[in-house]
Amino acid sequence: MDMRNPVSQLFKLLRGASGATWGRTAYTNRMCLFAVRGLSLVAIVALLISPATITIYAQSPVADTIFIGEILTLDRSHPRAEAMAVSAGRIVAIGSRSEVEALANKKTVKVIIKGVALPGFADAHIHVEGVGEELEKLNLRGLTKAEILAKVAEAARTSPNSTWITGGGWDEGFWHPAVFPTAKELDAVSADHPVALSRIDGHSTWINSKVLALAKISRDTPDPDGGLIRRAAGHEPTGMLVDHAQELIRGVIPKTSHAEKEHRIRIALQQCSRWGLTSVHDAGVDLETISIYKDLLQRGELPVRVYAMANGEAAVTHYLANGPELDLGNGMLAVRSFKLFLDGALGSRGAEMTDAYSDAPQEHGLELMKDTDVERIVRSARQKGFQVNTHAIGDRAVRRALDTFEKSGVTPNDRFRIEHASIVRNEDLSLFARLGIIASIQPVFVGEYSRWAEDRVGPSRVHWILRTHDLLNAGVILAAGTDYPASDSGSPLDTLYCAVTRRGADGKPEKGWYSDQSIDVDQALRSMTAGPAYAAFQEKDLGALTAGRYADFTVISADPYKTPINELRALAIRMTVVAGRVTFNSVEH
Repeated sequence: MDMRNPVSQLFKLLRGASGATWGRTAYTNRMCLFAVRGLSLVAIVALLISPATITIYAQSPVADTIFIGEILTLDRSHPRAEAMAVSAGRIVAIGSRSEVEALANKKTVKVIIKGVALPGFADAHIHVEGVGEELEKLNLRGLTKAEILAKVAEAARTSPNSTWITGGGWDEGFWHPAVFPTAKELDAVSADHPVALSRIDGHSTWINSKVLALAKISRDTPDPDGGLIRRAAGHEPTGMLVDHAQELIRGVIPKTSHAEKEHRIRIALQQCSRWGLTSVHDAGVDLETISIYKDLLQRGELPVRVYAMANGEAAVTHYLANGPELDLGNGMLAVRSFKLFLDGALGSRGAEMTDAYSDAPQEHGLELMKDTDVERIVRSARQKGFQVNTHAIGDRAVRRALDTFEKSGVTPNDRFRIEHASIVRNEDLSLFARLGIIASIQPVFVGEYSRWAEDRVGPSRVHWILRTHDLLNAGVILAAGTDYPASDSGSPLDTLYCAVTRRGADGKPEKGWYSDQSIDVDQALRSMTAGPAYAAFQEKDLGALTAGRYADFTVISADPYKTPINELRALAIRMTVVAGRVTFNSVEH
């Protein structure tokens, strides 16, 4: 590239890049914004066009491993390759088989790729311990209320007296009528067992009368700030606790031990590898969880890269005092961001709305943090080199986040994020782009939203929900994730399918939900690879397969560019590789 006029040269490269185009309109607009605001040219090039492929890395050592087969690099200057050489966890050569095999000696291991290799899938928003917990408790996903009550009855029959029954994943959108449940319904099947069942979004919990009594929640118990005890006639609690009201039962639910917590994280990371994930952004962790990640890393037992978002007063205070941890264990663990919660979830009617809910005219959702508190953390974070990632779902919460970022002087270089960004008004699209705020979205939410979102917000606002195409078109960078277990699926292949078809992971609705917001396969793949890499300040090491980057890749059963979109959900994970090490191989499972 001619560095005497880098911006004009970059435009030429954008116009002439080979391979599929990543959000042409969005990223051309984005380039203009970044150029004006002085974003590092290195960052722009890394994200938008990827460095030109150097087939043989400078002073390449002998390869530890050579992977041979069909490789889609997502590098526009060299989109396909036949082989890839790896040494000490990094790609040292990528290109034709003959060129790459020149780096082999007698000790080099050669691996045949049985499928199609892509840059490693990343989940930009997942709850790792929650995934492990999901594997151990009652799974209530997609069940009718009768089926859930039958599961609880069976657990009550087979469990020792008075032991807790817990589960999660229920969604009243599958029920007829689609109304919130009550404690009395659980009482009829739970005998003497306390029961707590979290809704799919994790922002509300359905409990029985036994738990209400243990927690001393009565008609006289006030709603906590940022929380709601749903009530029936006479102000009696119904058995539904929303957002901060869930804290009222924390003192009576058995505590999770450190060993149990570590076990859940271990089995969750194994599941992530089976899903084809090479890196995850764990969206809200405390100091204990971070210490578990560090222990696993020290023992060489961390199979997936973790970008941890510190959450809670103790974690934020600790890291503001000690500074970020940017690159632990050759990029396996980083702690450089804070997770804040501005509101609740749309399904629980906790998402903060400017206008009232269409199906609950007295409700506007919940404000979980005051603007002054958000601004205080944002300013302190910027001074200490931390990114801030705010949970904001309702249109009012999204706007509050954007306004606070702007007031605090946030720039594109800060790479601040809005997690979910579920409901975005037209006038806020340009503000996202101007401030350089990353939209951390979950395409799999289309399944949940298609079941009940129009009831929640009505026809005049429903088109503001999950505006994937509109955000891209406005020049906003997307980082895709699943929010699992607070969604229908944690599989990145479902993320791809949902983003492209606007159907849920179950294939419904058949015609897609507001299909004008669909994006193409290339845009979706980049939101799952380059987008999360950029959102974690890792675009020089991850997000594409080029010489010098980490050898993180996912092997799937067929080329997604050549797969009919209706068949994308039939793709399968064949292999997951992190730093050249195979962490999952379908042949062995």
